[in-house]
Amino acid sequence: MKFYELEAIAEYLSKFRQITKAERIGDNVIRILFDRKEAVGFDLSRGHSEIFAADETENVRSYHAPFDTMLKKRFNGAKIVAVTMPGGDKILRIETSLQGAYKAQTTVLQLEFTGRHTNAVILDENGVVLEALRHVDSDASYRVVKPGVTLKPLPPYTGKRQSGSIGDVAAWLKEKGRKRRELRLKQLKERHIRSLSKKIERLEKELARLPDRKELEKMAERYAAEAAIVLAHLNEIRPYDTKLETVDFEGRPVTIDLPALPNPRRMGEHFFALSRRAANKAEHLHIEEENLKSRIAFYRRLMENVRNARSESQINLLFPPKQQRKRKTAKAQCEIFRIGDYRVMVGRNERENAWVLKQAKAADLWLHLKDRPSSHCIVQSGGKRQIPKEVVEKAAKICVETSVTQPGDYLVDFTQRRNVKILQGAHVNYVKYDTIKITKQ
Repeated sequence: MKFYELEAIAEYLSKFRQITKAERIGDNVIRILFDRKEAVGFDLSRGHSEIFAADETENVRSYHAPFDTMLKKRFNGAKIVAVTMPGGDKILRIETSLQGAYKAQTTVLQLEFTGRHTNAVILDENGVVLEALRHVDSDASYRVVKPGVTLKPLPPYTGKRQSGSIGDVAAWLKEKGRKRRELRLKQLKERHIRSLSKKIERLEKELARLPDRKELEKMAERYAAEAAIVLAHLNEIRPYDTKLETVDFEGRPVTIDLPALPNPRRMGEHFFALSRRAANKAEHLHIEEENLKSRIAFYRRLMENVRNARSESQINLLFPPKQQRKRKTAKAQCEIFRIGDYRVMVGRNERENAWVLKQAKAADLWLHLKDRPSSHCIVQSGGKRQIPKEVVEKAAKICVETSVTQPGDYLVDFTQRRNVKILQGAHVNYVKYDTIKITKQ
């Protein structure tokens, strides 16, 4: 932030009369709605701070830290008394008054765009810290920023300020917001496409490493033949022999490497076990191959949808910001998404669709594209009687995004899991369902 830009913004904000709503929409980003019409975002990231129009900026996730509670409590609906820049520094000070039951309450939101000191501090009328975006103790700085401590002023800036003008502040803020959205969307796309590419590459390597079915069948036959020969020549084998040199049942000389076992009969059983293992692997190889191919196709669909996304919200639906896990759970045999506090299980292929159906409880919500193949989606209710409408809509969008890549209108059926009857595998019948239309752009 340049000093002259902050001066122009302070003058612009002083024209507003009220803070309608104040909230944190990113780890370091505060959005304030002025006079019910103008939303302004304040990014307080160290080294990358900026102010921008935030009308089209969506919340990354919900924040409930003490700072967020204090921010809402003190500023939602508060009257703006003054917007100033104290000490000629890059500090934006918004003084407000909120009428309480007995008297008006004065609070200051101090937004500091000052390099390593960049911070958002909530102060009472006496300059005592109520809360702060970043707490700073005495070990880190002479200027302690903690609740209950009077905030010391920053040392005065002695350097030369760059002069300039930004003209129409509202238009300048809108342009800043547009560029920010474009940059963040580009960065999100690059990050998630890179992550998905790594997953696809890993799965393709696993697919390439799968053995050839004919080779496995030949191996099974060879082990079975060796087992029969070993059992036919038990009297010739001594414990811990390493080789058996004899002839097969057609009179041809053969040499068999024996396992390190004390009992010749167990050696024969060992070869039979190897034969059964190779035969089972050959028989079920197509299942593993189909599983890998379907997972690759699933991630390719996600990648295509990320490439075509027009907003952060479309990407954040599929890749919500990671939150601290409360506890470790068993590894899921499906893709896991999160919508707020709700966990969404999505099958990436028929086998995983069958798995999520079996894992779901009666009160969980089941979703599927109407009259066409798609992922089975389960929203885990967590014992709640009713899942909010906005969660159902987002889950339906996830169902569409993970099942198709073509834009258009799609119908998604949803009902409680208790109304879904499994016929075979992932094939089901269901009753008492509702349908929602999702438009994929």
